Amino acid sequence: MGEIIQLNFGDIGNNIGHQYLQKLVDDHYLDEKNNSIRDQYKQKIHVSFEELKNQQYQFRGIFDNSSDQSINKLLTSPECEYINNDLLLSYRNRNKSGTYSNSQINFKDQVADELFEKLSHQIEKCDRVFGCHFVHSTFDNSSGSSGQAINYYRDRYSDKFSSSFSLIPNIVSTNTIEIYNTTFSFYQLVENCDVVMLFDYGALEKQLLKIRQQCSFENYNNVIAECLLQINCSQRFPGHQNGDLRKLSTNLIPFPRIHFLTCAFTPIDINSDWKQQINNLSIPDNTYLTFHDVTRNLYFTQALITRCNSYHLDFQQSLSTLQNKLGWIPDGELHMNCKIENRSLGKTVMHVGNHRDLGHSFKLHGELFTASFRRKAFLHYYLQDGMDEMEFTEAESNLNDFVSEYQDYCCQASYYDEEEYNEQVSEEYM
Repeated sequence: MGEIIQLNFGDIGNNIGHQYLQKLVDDHYLDEKNNSIRDQYKQKIHVSFEELKNQQYQFRGIFDNSSDQSINKLLTSPECEYINNDLLLSYRNRNKSGTYSNSQINFKDQVADELFEKLSHQIEKCDRVFGCHFVHSTFDNSSGSSGQAINYYRDRYSDKFSSSFSLIPNIVSTNTIEIYNTTFSFYQLVENCDVVMLFDYGALEKQLLKIRQQCSFENYNNVIAECLLQINCSQRFPGHQNGDLRKLSTNLIPFPRIHFLTCAFTPIDINSDWKQQINNLSIPDNTYLTFHDVTRNLYFTQALITRCNSYHLDFQQSLSTLQNKLGWIPDGELHMNCKIENRSLGKTVMHVGNHRDLGHSFKLHGELFTASFRRKAFLHYYLQDGMDEMEFTEAESNLNDFVSEYQDYCCQASYYDEEEYNEQVSEEYM
């Protein structure tokens, strides 16, 4: 498996990247003083860490120095020994307005050259680099930087894989600046990423309440970091059915631009009704993204990523019996397995799905964008940074075209598929 280089942007990206690094160190037993134990988990450690001559390891991650708070927390943590200080972007003028345009200007003027110089140097040190993983928010004051970084990366490394863990604003509690930023970011995610995993804090809060955990940003980001750890576990450890992100995207993305996925993650108790636990994971209401209509449970495709040394055939059989699928994609399921269990949580499973109703979520964002843009509300913050109203018109048009693509592809699901699904739901209810 090739090496993965992770790029973390803004406070949110840095905090998720930091918590992910903590989990990586724990997952590979790098904090274990007994070398015989550590050696068992170092077979594919090169995927996420660079091994130095003195048997030290450095995380293949670049951190955006956009906030003193997140960087200081990173550098004063126990994990700082695994961080290459050369991969920390230097101090620069911060985005004070919080707009996509301001962040975009800062990136082009002060960040782009330094970032891609460091990235190029890191790629040269890899034996067979797999690609880059972007961790960022689409709506905060680093949205412009992350969006432009994804664009530049695609231009310079078109042959490398590009994946993203992206936070979008909760449609229930958002503001106009966040909607503007997200709409500009969507274009980069649609055009320049191979696969995008979506999250929002509203859905994360609901899931934390279900398991009676405190609703804090640290816990929100911890869940996202755990999903990031799970999604590439098959690249870092041996398994019964290994696979990487490219295999996941190939099986889950039936149309090139419809590459937005949702996920749900949980430790699994084999002694209880674990098949029902898997079925619950596939319900849209239990994912980490807020759906407008949680009763519609139709996916284009879906996958399970498990960490369990046994029961892999049972997991695969359980996945194949899920009813929330389309008839014209008869084999729209994938199972990837890692034999090494999660050190902290034991047996774990993550459901990943490409859901039809994501187009409706994007449509709601577009409607909020249009409502403010028609009144030219808050536009002056972007115009004073050098943006033009035509860029807003183009962003609106791009998002509407993308929503139309979702609607066109969803119409390919026949009336029979809908009726069959409704009958199954009625039978289960009875």
